[in-house]
Amino acid sequence: MEDAFTENILTAPSEEVVCYCAGVIKGQILQAMREGARSLQDVKATTGACTVERCKELNPRRR
Repeated sequence: MEDAFTENILTAPSEEVVCYCAGVIKGQILQAMREGARSLQDVKATTGACTVERCKELNPRRR
């Protein structure tokens, strides 16, 4: 059975969920970076990623 998740985020499609607690996808993070986000704090502020602090619990891979 093939894994439904891409192991390497660099090769993952833009639709790949990165933050499960806030539902943020890779494309949103890349967009935030294109718009000037330069740090993790910038990305969090722009996308809401990693702000609910339940990713490990909600991630199907538990990470």
